[in-house]
Amino acid sequence: MINSNLNNDTIQKSFEIVPPRYLISDSFVNKILKYEKNFDFLDITCCPMATLRINPIAVAHKLILKGVDPKKLIVNFSSRDRNSLALQSEIFGALSMKLKNILIVKGDPISYGNTKKSKEVFELTTDEMISNVNKIKKGLDFNNNETKSKMNINIFSALNINRSFNKIKTTIEKRLKRGSKFFITQPIYSESDFEKIIKLSDSKDYKIFAGVLPVKNKRILNNLLKKLGGISIDSPHLMDLAKYDDKKIHSYSSNHLKKLIKIYKTNLDGLHLMTSGSIIEASNLVKNL
Repeated sequence: MINSNLNNDTIQKSFEIVPPRYLISDSFVNKILKYEKNFDFLDITCCPMATLRINPIAVAHKLILKGVDPKKLIVNFSSRDRNSLALQSEIFGALSMKLKNILIVKGDPISYGNTKKSKEVFELTTDEMISNVNKIKKGLDFNNNETKSKMNINIFSALNINRSFNKIKTTIEKRLKRGSKFFITQPIYSESDFEKIIKLSDSKDYKIFAGVLPVKNKRILNNLLKKLGGISIDSPHLMDLAKYDDKKIHSYSSNHLKKLIKIYKTNLDGLHLMTSGSIIEASNLVKNL
């Protein structure tokens, strides 16, 4: 059974922070500080869609200096950009700052982003990274050298939702054995996906945060359908959005997700709000939960 402050009976709410590209401005930080109490966790992404962004540990450091509890922060690590030496160095750096929540991600292909000359690394698979971070949790580095201290780490990993119940369940069971007890799904848009997650969540050994991403415009809709893997692209909602212009897409998508959250909230472990960095919009979506 989970032994963590993540383990309580109320729905947990996580907000996905997209770091700025070049400068952590006061306005960026102050907006997060104003609304962060609406969330149980703040998840700091690592160059999403392979687009240049400031390192998530730097963003975490800035927020900690402003009074945010490091236990509230989730830091992303991608195998796309680092070899095992760099990953260990950054992970131990994060742990030294009392950051205990780590999300392991594969990372979007470089071809999606704005740094075409960069080279992908992928020395470790997502599953290998989970196993290696779990070694750190037990007092070893990736090469099985003793670190002299066990670490209190909550290991998160991502779940693709566009597969059968049994296949997703198999992935969860495999990653549980490797050390990941917390899961964040790719964005979901249909009743059937919410119901699938609720059925998958029928366990006290792990928790699943349902990904919620309102579609703001046709560009984002196109990226969802063509670039973002792991979502159910045949969702009736996504098909409906193709009929509307940019002015209507956002409100239609947000209202649709609000209704689904209201219907299913009592049976979900958690919600993970992906609102392109807008903490105000995310706050509105989970208002009164």
